[in-house]
Amino acid sequence: MMESAGARRRPSPVRRSIRRRASAYWGHGVRPRRGLRRWVVRALAGLAVASAMLGSIVAGAVASAGFSDLPGVDALVTRPLPSDTLVYDRSGQVLLADLHEAGHQHYEYHLSAMGRYLPEATVAVEDAGFWSEPAVEPLSVGRAAFADLRAHAVVQGGSTITQQLVKLRLVGDGSSFSRKLREAVLAVRVSSAYSKSQILEMYLNAISYGNTAYGSGTAARIYFHRDPGQLDLAQAALLAGLPQNPSLLDPLTHWDAARERQREVLDAMLRAHDITAREADEAYAEDLSPPAHLFGPTTVNVLPGFVDYVRHELTERFGAAATQGGLRVVTTIDLGLQDVAQRAVSDTVQAGAERDVTDGALVAMDPRTGQVLAMVDSAGPDAPGHEYDFAWQVPRSPGSSFKVFTYTAAIQSRQYTMVTPIPDAPLLVQSPGEKQAYMPRNYDLRYHGTCALQVCLGNSLNVPAVEVELGTGTQNVVDLARQMGAPPYKNPSPGVYTTNDSAASYGPSLTLGGYAETPLQMATGVSVLADRGVLHDAEAILGVRSEDGRRVYAAGGQGRQVVDPGAAFIVGQMLSSDANRALIFGRGTPLVLDGRTAAAKTGTAEDFADGWTVGYTPSLAAAVWMGNADHHPMTKGTDGIYVAAPAWHDFMTAALERMHKGDEWYDPPPDVQTRPGFGRQTYFLTGTSPATAPPALPSWAHLGVRDLGPDCREWISGGRDYATCQKVDSGLPGDPGPTPSPPAG
Repeated sequence: MMESAGARRRPSPVRRSIRRRASAYWGHGVRPRRGLRRWVVRALAGLAVASAMLGSIVAGAVASAGFSDLPGVDALVTRPLPSDTLVYDRSGQVLLADLHEAGHQHYEYHLSAMGRYLPEATVAVEDAGFWSEPAVEPLSVGRAAFADLRAHAVVQGGSTITQQLVKLRLVGDGSSFSRKLREAVLAVRVSSAYSKSQILEMYLNAISYGNTAYGSGTAARIYFHRDPGQLDLAQAALLAGLPQNPSLLDPLTHWDAARERQREVLDAMLRAHDITAREADEAYAEDLSPPAHLFGPTTVNVLPGFVDYVRHELTERFGAAATQGGLRVVTTIDLGLQDVAQRAVSDTVQAGAERDVTDGALVAMDPRTGQVLAMVDSAGPDAPGHEYDFAWQVPRSPGSSFKVFTYTAAIQSRQYTMVTPIPDAPLLVQSPGEKQAYMPRNYDLRYHGTCALQVCLGNSLNVPAVEVELGTGTQNVVDLARQMGAPPYKNPSPGVYTTNDSAASYGPSLTLGGYAETPLQMATGVSVLADRGVLHDAEAILGVRSEDGRRVYAAGGQGRQVVDPGAAFIVGQMLSSDANRALIFGRGTPLVLDGRTAAAKTGTAEDFADGWTVGYTPSLAAAVWMGNADHHPMTKGTDGIYVAAPAWHDFMTAALERMHKGDEWYDPPPDVQTRPGFGRQTYFLTGTSPATAPPALPSWAHLGVRDLGPDCREWISGGRDYATCQKVDSGLPGDPGPTPSPPAG
């Protein structure tokens, strides 16, 4: 049918589409010259034809066998980007740490959680036709050229967002024709497999924003410390401009360039009708200049020592996913108790400055679960050893606090009772294969005759402790300590520790702290006694979920009975009696908790380099170490009762109040009973007798002065008994010196 004269021919759908796009390219209210406009329309029409032709080529390429080696597009989902693991306190509300690969931070967000502005800004400046265009559109190259020409700068890329996603995730960068064709083929496949919203979400989660930030959510967190959905227009526009060149547009180092790019993004959003001119101007006027509003990169790590322990547990359980799997970890740490513990350690170190104490550590656990409630790895950032983790990584000599394990093994062996008489007399140990004899000494450098086993333990007498160890069997003590979670470390050379040695390789100094331990191990060990012989392995993690919310781990499970309940009860009775400590320490020491029954034991290294206190109630077990990072001794005579016990006392008192725990203790288990004439507080395992005599010592352990041998001597000085087997002056008070050798011949 003929058109009437003068009637305007209706443009074809293709022409109408081209005109609409051209209008968008030139901006509202701006019309090019008629000749130039005609040229633009023709150019765009040609590009449209080229687009259709390339589409046919790509479609054919997709079907060809030459691309059979292309990666599957399902890799976008099945092989996600490494994603940060976030670590929280036990409430699940306070972020303790962000664990990630060096130089790569990434959080995954759903598009719906990214808010309005950042997705709109990204589409406007990167690929304005994203929602209506095909996966590969040569027309976008022309559009980008016009946008760049109009802005007198590079403001748009020539690839579609789909192509950019393929480049980022599937084929990598490069300028070869082969790579570009592979990119085009995969873009078509991605467009067929996923919706536009899914493609945009994957792109926004993959693109780099500089300063280790991969993904828009990560950028929002790193630059503005907020989720992407909380970004305002100004912040979103600033971030949306960074992927074009994250280094040269880094707002922390190239603020003017980042600011200019922000204006370009706002202009692109204006052209796309996403915002009004007034909104663009207001956003551009908002002050984001560093450092007032632009926070910049930060690494969250609130409790480095504890977080390292959590990382260790995660790695043991999840391998590489510990820092790359986007895990959400709720830990056992109680920040209220952590603050109490840190104050107790820091204040005690400060108060002990005159004793030359510069650092300390504390670990507290729930004995009924093994959950680590507090972990202090150092006295603070100003302590000389603040760079070391004394809570669980750097073992130190536990001194006499290790006697807890020796006496537990002794009671459990049924060869000893609470009242077994133990001689406190000179003891010479010439172990098989050892050239030099070992002669333990008591803290006060004297002997006290014979004491009941519980009194020997409470007063921390060294000579009886070694005798009990030898009578029980050193190997048996080592085995039990390992079962209780406190394997002693051997230190064959400085900085080298091992717990894999045969139990038979440990010597009699074991019970006096001759082999190193950590507060975590010591707290675990005494927690076994606190839970009546049940070991709950130390646990720092309450639960773990995947990034999409699936539960992948939950703490729990039954503990293991590693100590006879009766033996655990009896040791607790001995360690909780203030009367048992009176001979050496007096009454009312910091080991006593007002209004509460508590078991406790101090320890001091022989050279005064380490001071300890370990102890517990049924609800809380804690171990405290005090000393110096470089191993130099504290002031001579500085016992654990002076430097570690005050911190233990302050922590336990405040922590139990915070936990609303009053006095709580145990009833004796069925296999424990009293005996007439030995008092209500004296208990025996069924089958043992108050008259139990200590077992005979090994033949190479000589007890008593008569057995010291020709190279040993004894004397009394200042009312104290001394003995030594050294062939030189021992340095002990009143040492008469070695007996002169008879003249030759």
